[in-house]
Amino acid sequence: MKIVFYSTNSNHYAQGKMDFRMIPSCADQWKELKDKYPHFDFTVVMQKPGMFIYDDDGNKIQSDAVKYIFVEEKDSSAEKIAALILEQKPDVAIAITYWTQPFDWMAIKDSMIAELLKNNNVKTVCHDLKTSEICFDKYRTHQFLTENNFNCAKAVYVHHEMFYAERSRLVIAENIYKDNVLSQIKKLKLPLVIKDTLGLSSFGMDVVTTYDEARHILTSKRNNGDRLVEEFLQGPSFGVEVYGTDGNYTVTDPLINSVNQFGLTSPKQNVKLGPAVNQRLHIPELKKEILRLANLLNFSGIAQIDLLFSDDKWYIIEINSRISGMTQTMAASMKKSLYELILFSAGLVDFEPDYSSVMNLKFPLLSEDKRKLMSKQKFVCGVNQIENKEARQLREVGYSEVIFGQNETINGTMENLETLKSLFPEEMEMIFYNNARKLAEYIKK
Repeated sequence: MKIVFYSTNSNHYAQGKMDFRMIPSCADQWKELKDKYPHFDFTVVMQKPGMFIYDDDGNKIQSDAVKYIFVEEKDSSAEKIAALILEQKPDVAIAITYWTQPFDWMAIKDSMIAELLKNNNVKTVCHDLKTSEICFDKYRTHQFLTENNFNCAKAVYVHHEMFYAERSRLVIAENIYKDNVLSQIKKLKLPLVIKDTLGLSSFGMDVVTTYDEARHILTSKRNNGDRLVEEFLQGPSFGVEVYGTDGNYTVTDPLINSVNQFGLTSPKQNVKLGPAVNQRLHIPELKKEILRLANLLNFSGIAQIDLLFSDDKWYIIEINSRISGMTQTMAASMKKSLYELILFSAGLVDFEPDYSSVMNLKFPLLSEDKRKLMSKQKFVCGVNQIENKEARQLREVGYSEVIFGQNETINGTMENLETLKSLFPEEMEMIFYNNARKLAEYIKK
Protein backbone atom coordinates (compact mmCIF):
# COMPACT_ATOMS: atom_id res chain seq x y z
CA MET A 1 0.00 0.00 0.00
CA LYS A 2 1.35 3.42 -0.95
CA ILE A 3 0.79 6.06 1.71
CA VAL A 4 1.45 9.73 0.99
CA PHE A 5 1.71 12.02 3.99
CA TYR A 6 1.47 15.71 3.27
CA SER A 7 2.54 18.68 5.35
CA THR A 8 2.09 22.32 4.37
CA ASN A 9 3.10 25.79 5.52
CA SER A 10 1.86 29.35 4.97
CA ASN A 11 4.90 31.33 6.12
CA HIS A 12 8.12 32.19 4.36
CA TYR A 13 10.72 29.61 5.33
CA ALA A 14 14.23 30.94 5.87
CA GLN A 15 16.81 28.17 5.90
CA GLY A 16 18.76 28.27 9.14
CA LYS A 17 16.47 30.66 11.01
CA MET A 18 14.62 27.97 12.92
CA ASP A 19 16.44 24.86 14.07
CA PHE A 20 14.40 21.74 14.89
CA ARG A 21 16.31 18.84 16.46
CA MET A 22 14.69 15.58 17.54
CA ILE A 23 16.05 12.56 19.42
CA PRO A 24 15.25 10.02 18.18
CA SER A 25 15.59 11.61 14.75
CA CYS A 26 12.78 11.59 12.21
CA ALA A 27 14.89 9.30 10.01
CA ASP A 28 15.28 6.76 12.82
CA GLN A 29 11.56 6.85 13.54
CA TRP A 30 10.68 6.35 9.87
CA LYS A 31 13.04 3.36 9.76
CA GLU A 32 11.41 1.88 12.86
CA LEU A 33 7.98 2.31 11.27
CA LYS A 34 9.09 0.75 7.97
CA ASP A 35 10.65 -2.20 9.79
CA LYS A 36 7.40 -2.78 11.67
CA TYR A 37 5.15 -2.32 8.63
CA PRO A 38 7.20 -3.38 5.57
CA HIS A 39 4.08 -3.70 3.39
CA PHE A 40 3.60 0.09 3.50
CA ASP A 41 5.40 2.41 1.08
CA PHE A 42 5.89 5.87 2.65
CA THR A 43 6.18 9.15 0.75
CA VAL A 44 6.14 12.64 2.28
CA VAL A 45 5.07 15.64 0.19
CA MET A 46 5.97 18.70 2.25
CA GLN A 47 6.77 22.34 2.55
CA LYS A 48 9.55 23.08 4.97
CA PRO A 49 10.00 23.04 7.92
CA GLY A 50 7.91 19.84 8.14
CA MET A 51 7.70 19.76 11.92
CA PHE A 52 7.92 16.25 13.41
CA ILE A 53 8.54 14.53 10.07
CA TYR A 54 11.81 15.88 8.68
CA ASP A 55 15.35 16.34 10.03
CA ASP A 56 16.49 19.74 8.87
CA ASP A 57 20.19 19.20 9.71
CA GLY A 58 21.05 17.82 6.27
CA ASN A 59 22.51 14.59 7.63
CA LYS A 60 19.76 12.00 7.60
CA ILE A 61 17.20 12.98 5.00
CA GLN A 62 18.28 10.23 2.64
CA SER A 63 16.58 7.10 3.87
CA ASP A 64 15.23 3.95 2.30
CA ALA A 65 12.30 4.11 4.74
CA VAL A 66 10.67 7.24 3.31
CA LYS A 67 10.74 9.32 0.13
CA TYR A 68 10.63 13.12 0.50
CA ILE A 69 9.21 15.43 -2.14
CA PHE A 70 9.74 19.10 -1.30
CA VAL A 71 7.32 21.82 -2.34
CA GLU A 72 8.75 25.24 -3.20
CA GLU A 73 6.88 28.41 -2.22
CA LYS A 74 6.03 29.18 -5.86
CA ASP A 75 4.27 25.82 -6.09
CA SER A 76 2.55 25.94 -2.68
CA SER A 77 -1.09 26.50 -3.67
CA ALA A 78 -3.57 23.84 -2.64
CA GLU A 79 -4.15 22.98 -6.30
CA LYS A 80 -0.46 22.46 -7.08
CA ILE A 81 0.19 20.41 -3.95
CA ALA A 82 -2.84 18.23 -4.66
CA ALA A 83 -1.57 17.68 -8.21
CA LEU A 84 1.85 16.71 -6.86
CA ILE A 85 0.27 14.21 -4.48
CA LEU A 86 -1.82 12.75 -7.30
CA GLU A 87 1.35 12.18 -9.31
CA GLN A 88 2.47 9.75 -6.60
CA LYS A 89 -0.65 7.62 -7.20
CA PRO A 90 -1.34 7.06 -3.49
CA ASP A 91 -3.70 4.47 -2.08
CA VAL A 92 -4.29 6.88 0.79
CA ALA A 93 -3.20 10.45 1.54
CA ILE A 94 -2.85 11.56 5.17
CA ALA A 95 -2.53 15.17 6.31
CA ILE A 96 0.07 15.82 9.01
CA THR A 97 -1.13 19.23 10.11
CA TYR A 98 0.75 21.28 12.70
CA TRP A 99 0.53 24.84 14.01
CA THR A 100 2.13 28.07 12.91
CA GLN A 101 2.19 31.72 14.00
CA PRO A 102 0.52 34.14 13.88
CA PHE A 103 -2.55 32.28 12.57
CA ASP A 104 -3.39 28.66 13.37
CA TRP A 105 -4.87 28.06 9.94
CA MET A 106 -2.84 25.23 8.40
CA ALA A 107 -5.72 22.78 8.90
CA ILE A 108 -7.79 24.86 6.45
CA LYS A 109 -5.17 24.57 3.70
CA ASP A 110 -4.80 20.85 4.29
CA SER A 111 -8.60 20.45 4.12
CA MET A 112 -8.64 22.31 0.79
CA ILE A 113 -6.05 19.85 -0.53
CA ALA A 114 -8.08 16.94 0.82
CA GLU A 115 -11.18 18.12 -1.04
CA LEU A 116 -9.25 18.16 -4.32
CA LEU A 117 -7.86 14.68 -3.66
CA LYS A 118 -11.29 13.29 -2.82
CA ASN A 119 -12.65 14.76 -6.03
CA ASN A 120 -10.04 12.60 -7.77
CA ASN A 121 -11.18 9.49 -5.87
CA VAL A 122 -8.20 9.35 -3.51
CA LYS A 123 -8.89 8.05 -0.02
CA THR A 124 -7.90 10.91 2.24
CA VAL A 125 -7.52 11.24 6.00
CA CYS A 126 -7.99 14.91 6.83
CA HIS A 127 -10.66 16.93 8.61
CA ASP A 128 -13.44 18.41 6.47
CA LEU A 129 -13.08 22.04 5.48
CA LYS A 130 -16.09 23.04 7.58
CA THR A 131 -14.55 21.35 10.63
CA SER A 132 -11.24 23.12 10.14
CA GLU A 133 -12.98 26.49 9.76
CA ILE A 134 -14.95 25.98 12.98
CA CYS A 135 -11.82 25.04 14.92
CA PHE A 136 -9.72 27.88 13.46
CA ASP A 137 -12.09 30.71 14.42
CA LYS A 138 -12.60 30.88 18.20
CA TYR A 139 -15.91 32.70 17.71
CA ARG A 140 -17.22 29.95 15.44
CA THR A 141 -15.93 27.39 17.94
CA HIS A 142 -17.91 29.10 20.70
CA GLN A 143 -21.03 29.22 18.52
CA PHE A 144 -20.70 25.52 17.73
CA LEU A 145 -20.26 24.59 21.39
CA THR A 146 -23.22 26.63 22.62
CA GLU A 147 -25.53 25.51 19.81
CA ASN A 148 -24.75 21.87 20.61
CA ASN A 149 -25.08 22.23 24.40
CA PHE A 150 -21.46 21.63 25.38
CA ASN A 151 -20.19 23.23 28.56
CA CYS A 152 -18.17 26.33 27.69
CA ALA A 153 -17.53 29.76 29.16
CA LYS A 154 -20.06 32.55 28.61
CA ALA A 155 -18.70 35.01 26.08
CA VAL A 156 -19.31 38.18 24.08
CA TYR A 157 -18.06 38.55 20.50
CA VAL A 158 -16.52 41.89 19.49
CA HIS A 159 -16.56 42.58 15.73
CA HIS A 160 -13.67 44.99 15.24
CA GLU A 161 -14.99 46.98 12.27
CA MET A 162 -18.40 47.51 13.87
CA PHE A 163 -16.84 48.35 17.24
CA TYR A 164 -15.05 51.26 15.54
CA ALA A 165 -17.72 52.00 12.91
CA GLU A 166 -17.83 55.74 13.74
CA ARG A 167 -14.17 56.23 12.77
CA SER A 168 -14.79 55.85 9.04
CA ARG A 169 -18.39 57.11 8.97
CA LEU A 170 -18.62 60.67 10.23
CA VAL A 171 -22.42 60.63 9.99
CA ILE A 172 -22.55 58.30 13.04
CA ALA A 173 -23.14 60.24 16.27
CA GLU A 174 -23.18 57.22 18.58
CA ASN A 175 -22.02 53.64 18.03
CA ILE A 176 -24.96 51.49 19.08
CA TYR A 177 -23.04 48.27 18.39
CA LYS A 178 -20.23 49.30 20.76
CA ASP A 179 -22.68 50.38 23.46
CA ASN A 180 -24.46 47.03 23.26
CA VAL A 181 -21.23 44.99 23.32
CA LEU A 182 -19.93 46.84 26.36
CA SER A 183 -23.28 46.44 28.16
CA GLN A 184 -23.20 42.68 27.47
CA ILE A 185 -19.61 42.46 28.78
CA LYS A 186 -20.75 44.14 32.01
CA LYS A 187 -23.08 41.17 32.58
CA LEU A 188 -20.23 38.63 32.47
CA LYS A 189 -18.75 37.28 35.68
CA LEU A 190 -15.23 38.53 36.46
CA PRO A 191 -12.39 37.83 35.80
CA LEU A 192 -12.44 37.86 32.02
CA VAL A 193 -10.10 36.65 29.30
CA ILE A 194 -9.91 38.60 26.03
CA LYS A 195 -8.91 36.48 23.03
CA ASP A 196 -7.93 37.14 19.45
CA THR A 197 -10.47 35.03 17.55
CA LEU A 198 -7.94 33.92 14.91
CA GLY A 199 -4.62 33.74 16.76
CA LEU A 200 -2.56 30.75 17.82
CA SER A 201 -3.12 29.24 21.28
CA SER A 202 -2.89 31.76 24.14
CA PHE A 203 -0.73 34.26 22.22
CA GLY A 204 -2.12 37.77 22.54
CA MET A 205 -4.63 36.94 25.28
CA ASP A 206 -5.33 39.29 28.19
CA VAL A 207 -6.77 38.43 31.59
CA VAL A 208 -8.57 41.29 33.35
CA THR A 209 -10.20 41.54 36.77
CA THR A 210 -12.43 44.57 36.22
CA TYR A 211 -14.83 45.80 33.58
CA ASP A 212 -12.81 49.03 33.21
CA GLU A 213 -9.70 46.99 32.31
CA ALA A 214 -11.66 45.14 29.62
CA ARG A 215 -13.06 48.37 28.22
CA HIS A 216 -9.61 49.95 28.18
CA ILE A 217 -8.09 47.06 26.18
CA LEU A 218 -10.96 46.99 23.68
CA THR A 219 -10.79 50.75 23.08
CA SER A 220 -6.98 50.96 22.94
CA LYS A 221 -4.70 50.81 19.90
CA ARG A 222 -3.80 47.24 20.94
CA ASN A 223 -7.22 46.13 19.75
CA ASN A 224 -6.63 45.61 16.03
CA GLY A 225 -8.94 42.69 15.28
CA ASP A 226 -12.02 40.73 16.31
CA ARG A 227 -12.07 39.64 19.95
CA LEU A 228 -13.91 37.15 22.13
CA VAL A 229 -14.43 38.23 25.74
CA GLU A 230 -15.02 35.19 27.94
CA GLU A 231 -15.62 34.52 31.59
CA PHE A 232 -12.32 33.22 32.92
CA LEU A 233 -13.18 29.88 34.49
CA GLN A 234 -11.20 28.81 37.54
CA GLY A 235 -9.76 25.31 37.68
CA PRO A 236 -6.97 23.06 36.41
CA SER A 237 -6.24 22.85 32.68
CA PHE A 238 -6.33 19.54 30.78
CA GLY A 239 -6.16 18.25 27.23
CA VAL A 240 -7.43 15.17 25.41
CA GLU A 241 -6.93 13.93 21.88
CA VAL A 242 -9.21 12.10 19.47
CA TYR A 243 -7.99 9.61 16.86
CA GLY A 244 -10.04 8.09 14.08
CA THR A 245 -12.32 8.58 11.09
CA ASP A 246 -15.92 8.03 10.00
CA GLY A 247 -17.41 7.61 13.49
CA ASN A 248 -14.76 5.16 14.68
CA TYR A 249 -12.99 7.21 17.34
CA THR A 250 -10.67 6.72 20.27
CA VAL A 251 -10.72 9.39 22.98
CA THR A 252 -7.63 9.49 25.18
CA ASP A 253 -7.48 9.90 28.92
CA PRO A 254 -6.64 13.54 29.75
CA LEU A 255 -3.25 15.05 30.46
CA ILE A 256 -3.09 17.85 33.02
CA ASN A 257 -1.30 21.08 32.01
CA SER A 258 0.44 23.75 34.01
CA VAL A 259 -0.50 27.41 33.47
CA ASN A 260 1.49 30.64 33.51
CA GLN A 261 1.16 33.51 35.97
CA PHE A 262 -1.97 34.71 34.18
CA GLY A 263 -3.68 31.34 34.49
CA LEU A 264 -3.24 30.53 30.78
CA THR A 265 -1.55 27.56 29.15
CA SER A 266 1.65 28.61 27.40
CA PRO A 267 3.15 26.29 24.75
CA LYS A 268 6.68 27.43 25.62
CA GLN A 269 6.28 27.01 29.39
CA ASN A 270 3.72 24.26 29.69
CA VAL A 271 4.26 21.06 31.72
CA LYS A 272 2.12 18.06 30.80
CA LEU A 273 1.51 15.03 33.03
CA GLY A 274 -0.79 12.06 32.98
CA PRO A 275 -2.91 10.41 32.03
CA ALA A 276 -5.24 11.60 34.79
CA VAL A 277 -7.66 8.85 35.78
CA ASN A 278 -8.78 9.94 39.24
CA GLN A 279 -12.41 8.91 39.81
CA ARG A 280 -13.41 12.37 41.04
CA LEU A 281 -12.63 13.76 37.56
CA HIS A 282 -15.56 11.88 35.96
CA ILE A 283 -13.46 10.62 33.05
CA PRO A 284 -16.18 8.31 31.57
CA GLU A 285 -18.60 11.27 31.32
CA LEU A 286 -15.88 13.42 29.76
CA LYS A 287 -15.06 10.81 27.12
CA LYS A 288 -18.75 10.44 26.27
CA GLU A 289 -19.02 14.18 25.60
CA ILE A 290 -15.83 14.29 23.56
CA LEU A 291 -17.05 11.34 21.51
CA ARG A 292 -20.26 13.28 20.81
CA LEU A 293 -18.11 16.24 19.77
CA ALA A 294 -16.01 14.06 17.45
CA ASN A 295 -19.07 12.71 15.69
CA LEU A 296 -20.68 16.12 15.28
CA LEU A 297 -17.48 17.53 13.76
CA ASN A 298 -16.81 14.36 11.76
CA PHE A 299 -13.13 14.26 12.72
CA SER A 300 -10.75 12.53 10.35
CA GLY A 301 -7.28 11.91 11.76
CA ILE A 302 -5.96 13.59 14.92
CA ALA A 303 -7.71 16.35 16.86
CA GLN A 304 -7.00 17.90 20.26
CA ILE A 305 -9.33 19.55 22.76
CA ASP A 306 -8.33 21.96 25.55
CA LEU A 307 -10.39 21.54 28.71
CA LEU A 308 -10.94 23.01 32.14
CA PHE A 309 -12.28 21.18 35.20
CA SER A 310 -14.24 23.73 37.22
CA ASP A 311 -16.84 23.26 39.97
CA ASP A 312 -16.91 19.52 39.33
CA LYS A 313 -17.71 20.01 35.62
CA TRP A 314 -15.73 19.75 32.39
CA TYR A 315 -15.64 22.78 30.09
CA ILE A 316 -14.34 22.87 26.53
CA ILE A 317 -11.97 25.79 25.95
CA GLU A 318 -10.62 25.21 22.45
CA ILE A 319 -10.64 22.63 19.65
CA ASN A 320 -7.62 22.03 17.42
CA SER A 321 -8.11 20.02 14.22
CA ARG A 322 -4.42 19.08 14.00
CA ILE A 323 -1.47 17.51 15.76
CA SER A 324 -0.89 19.32 19.03
CA GLY A 325 1.86 19.88 21.55
CA MET A 326 0.57 16.86 23.45
CA THR A 327 0.48 14.36 20.55
CA GLN A 328 4.00 13.03 21.00
CA THR A 329 3.43 12.78 24.75
CA MET A 330 0.24 10.75 24.24
CA ALA A 331 2.07 8.51 21.77
CA ALA A 332 4.79 7.94 24.38
CA SER A 333 2.12 7.14 26.96
CA MET A 334 0.87 4.38 24.64
CA LYS A 335 4.49 3.29 23.98
CA LYS A 336 4.05 4.08 20.29
CA SER A 337 5.85 6.41 17.93
CA LEU A 338 4.14 9.53 16.60
CA TYR A 339 4.10 7.98 13.12
CA GLU A 340 2.42 4.78 14.27
CA LEU A 341 -0.17 6.89 16.10
CA ILE A 342 -0.86 8.75 12.83
CA LEU A 343 -1.42 5.42 11.07
CA PHE A 344 -3.73 4.38 13.92
CA SER A 345 -5.73 7.60 13.58
CA ALA A 346 -6.11 6.84 9.86
CA GLY A 347 -7.45 3.35 10.59
CA LEU A 348 -4.51 1.66 8.84
CA VAL A 349 -3.14 -0.13 11.92
CA ASP A 350 -4.94 -1.32 15.01
CA PHE A 351 -3.98 -1.55 18.64
CA GLU A 352 -5.67 -1.16 22.00
CA PRO A 353 -4.29 1.94 23.76
CA ASP A 354 -2.58 0.89 26.99
CA TYR A 355 -1.63 4.07 28.80
CA SER A 356 1.41 4.53 31.00
CA SER A 357 2.37 7.54 33.11
CA VAL A 358 4.42 10.17 31.26
CA MET A 359 5.55 13.77 31.63
CA ASN A 360 6.47 16.48 29.14
CA LEU A 361 8.89 18.95 30.73
CA LYS A 362 10.49 22.06 29.23
CA PHE A 363 14.18 22.90 29.59
CA PRO A 364 16.18 25.86 28.27
CA LEU A 365 18.16 25.28 25.08
CA LEU A 366 20.57 22.39 25.60
CA SER A 367 23.88 21.60 23.95
CA GLU A 368 24.00 18.59 21.65
CA ASP A 369 26.02 16.67 24.23
CA LYS A 370 23.46 17.39 26.95
CA ARG A 371 20.57 16.36 24.70
CA LYS A 372 22.31 13.09 23.85
CA LEU A 373 23.13 12.42 27.50
CA MET A 374 19.54 13.10 28.50
CA SER A 375 18.17 10.85 25.75
CA LYS A 376 20.34 7.95 26.99
CA GLN A 377 18.40 7.75 30.25
CA LYS A 378 16.28 4.60 30.02
CA PHE A 379 13.09 6.41 31.04
CA VAL A 380 13.46 9.25 28.48
CA CYS A 381 11.30 8.73 25.39
CA GLY A 382 12.35 11.76 23.38
CA VAL A 383 14.19 15.08 23.42
CA ASN A 384 13.05 17.81 21.02
CA GLN A 385 14.65 21.21 20.66
CA ILE A 386 13.29 24.27 18.85
CA GLU A 387 15.69 27.19 18.48
CA ASN A 388 15.08 30.57 16.87
CA LYS A 389 18.52 31.67 15.75
CA GLU A 390 17.33 35.19 14.97
CA ALA A 391 15.50 35.82 18.24
CA ARG A 392 15.85 39.31 19.67
CA GLN A 393 14.46 38.51 23.10
CA LEU A 394 15.42 35.76 25.54
CA ARG A 395 11.86 34.43 25.75
CA GLU A 396 11.85 33.86 21.97
CA VAL A 397 15.08 31.85 21.62
CA GLY A 398 13.38 28.49 22.03
CA TYR A 399 13.41 25.53 24.38
CA SER A 400 14.07 21.84 24.77
CA GLU A 401 11.20 19.48 25.43
CA VAL A 402 11.84 16.21 27.26
CA ILE A 403 9.23 13.46 27.27
CA PHE A 404 9.82 10.76 29.86
CA GLY A 405 8.23 8.11 32.05
CA GLN A 406 6.25 5.18 30.63
CA ASN A 407 5.67 3.93 34.17
CA GLU A 408 2.79 1.95 35.61
CA THR A 409 2.10 4.68 38.16
CA ILE A 410 2.67 8.41 38.47
CA ASN A 411 5.02 7.74 41.39
CA GLY A 412 7.52 6.17 39.01
CA THR A 413 7.39 9.22 36.75
CA MET A 414 7.97 11.54 39.70
CA GLU A 415 11.03 9.46 40.62
CA ASN A 416 12.25 9.99 37.05
CA LEU A 417 11.79 13.73 37.55
CA GLU A 418 14.01 13.62 40.63
CA THR A 419 16.65 11.71 38.67
CA LEU A 420 16.67 14.38 35.95
CA LYS A 421 16.95 17.07 38.61
CA SER A 422 19.99 15.38 40.16
CA LEU A 423 21.67 14.70 36.79
CA PHE A 424 20.97 18.14 35.29
CA PRO A 425 20.75 20.55 38.25
CA GLU A 426 21.86 23.60 36.26
CA GLU A 427 19.48 22.94 33.38
CA MET A 428 16.40 22.13 35.49
CA GLU A 429 14.32 25.30 35.89
CA MET A 430 12.66 25.29 39.30
CA ILE A 431 9.44 26.88 38.12
CA PHE A 432 8.82 23.90 35.83
CA TYR A 433 9.97 21.41 38.47
CA ASN A 434 7.61 22.91 41.06
CA ASN A 435 4.73 23.02 38.57
CA ALA A 436 5.27 19.33 37.80
CA ARG A 437 5.05 18.44 41.49
CA LYS A 438 1.87 20.49 41.91
CA LEU A 439 0.25 18.74 38.94
CA ALA A 440 1.16 15.33 40.36
CA GLU A 441 -0.33 16.23 43.73
CA TYR A 442 -3.58 17.29 42.11
CA ILE A 443 -4.21 14.21 39.98
CA LYS A 444 -3.16 11.84 42.79
CA LYS A 445 -5.72 13.23 45.28
